[in-house]
Amino acid sequence: MAIICATNLSAEAAHAATVAATLAGRLGEPLLLLGVDDEVPDAEAPDVLSTAEGGLAAEAARLRPLLGPGGSVEPRMQRGASVETLLGDAECKSARMVVVAAGGWRTSPWRKTSLAERLARHGCAPVLAVRRDSALLDWARGRRRLLVMVGVDPRSATSDAAITFLRELRRVGGCDVLAAYVCSPQEERERLGIRTPVHVERLDPRERSMEGLDPLVERVLHREVRERLGDLEGEGRVEVVLEPGYGRPADHLLHVAHARSAELTVVGMHLRGGVQRLWHGSVSEGVLRHAERSVACIPPGAREPRRLPPPRSALVPVDFTLASGQAIAQACSLVGPGGRVHLLHVHRLKGRERGPRDFHGVLPEPESERDQVMQRLWAQVPRDSVAQAVHWSVEGVSGDDVTIAICQATEREGVDLVCVGTSSRHEVAPDVLEEAVAKELVLRCRRPVMVVPSV
Repeated sequence: MAIICATNLSAEAAHAATVAATLAGRLGEPLLLLGVDDEVPDAEAPDVLSTAEGGLAAEAARLRPLLGPGGSVEPRMQRGASVETLLGDAECKSARMVVVAAGGWRTSPWRKTSLAERLARHGCAPVLAVRRDSALLDWARGRRRLLVMVGVDPRSATSDAAITFLRELRRVGGCDVLAAYVCSPQEERERLGIRTPVHVERLDPRERSMEGLDPLVERVLHREVRERLGDLEGEGRVEVVLEPGYGRPADHLLHVAHARSAELTVVGMHLRGGVQRLWHGSVSEGVLRHAERSVACIPPGAREPRRLPPPRSALVPVDFTLASGQAIAQACSLVGPGGRVHLLHVHRLKGRERGPRDFHGVLPEPESERDQVMQRLWAQVPRDSVAQAVHWSVEGVSGDDVTIAICQATEREGVDLVCVGTSSRHEVAPDVLEEAVAKELVLRCRRPVMVVPSV
């Protein structure tokens, strides 16, 4: 692997090259120094090209001591500034990181994007776009910790690539981490099944705002972002920053980076092309183009594979039939001692029960049935020694759509697995779970679903 640095020998590029050489020395990697002069035609101006090659050789000589004993710098002059010319298959396969100055590149009327943006779009390796401030270089030299903001979406695989790069940074030196998630309060309330009252004056003043987060939503999002980050080795504190907002996520990430004085912003990439990028936009491109400080754009190929641990928590939809009883026993054996099982009963709203309500929060069972349902749910907990070592919780909710209510509960509880029982025999019971519910759960639930047939 190698650290690749593209330079046009400008002052901005010289600073980026110094950062690249220092990182290469810390990581024990060789440095490939690619000289770029986009004013030189492909097969003309040999004298100018020779002068540029001489400048590149001098730059390589300046950088060589920064790599330490045994470090190597390979200068290579490239004709033209197309990404394909700069990064061929060989360079892409060997690149651990591409370092480039964020500014100082020539543009033209037909090409408005900078080289940093085009390298990021190419997506063959993480691209570190360096701006001229001392924080990144001082950190690379081991003089201080770096304040890094990483964009985290708990439900997007692009976050995994950004988190993988963050782990690399913390192996190099100490990093204080701001894990920022841009969320829509309305969408999060719908996802978690939290109702808003008809008369909003019943809400706390902070929650009445379009950008206000419900306390339950806030707790769930904090947990989800922490789970997505996992355990981060290395020195430095970790803080979750929830940024409620609407519109372009890039604008909100830039706002957090500015408000918290982040010295490096790390974002994952989708690598959408053509019409898709035009339609959906690009968060990473917006951050890279408008950020005040350095930015790292990480392609999806840079992420480490996620290893799913054995399930330690499960949710079981309960309709008080034999099938749900067997699903409870299966969930208990799967999570094992110290695990957690959440029993959920869903009351299906009918007729006049439907419609808007002046209620804030998760809609519970009807008041007339609530106590009885809770007692029956606790009675479903097995009494054997294995079950006694499991943590149990129960909940009764109401909803128009049983499948959606179950999915919302899995998001609130953050369980690893859903165990749902099915039976070929039709059992007569209020709010019985039909076989179609199990099929819908498999299709719509974001968690793994185990269907337990009744025997």
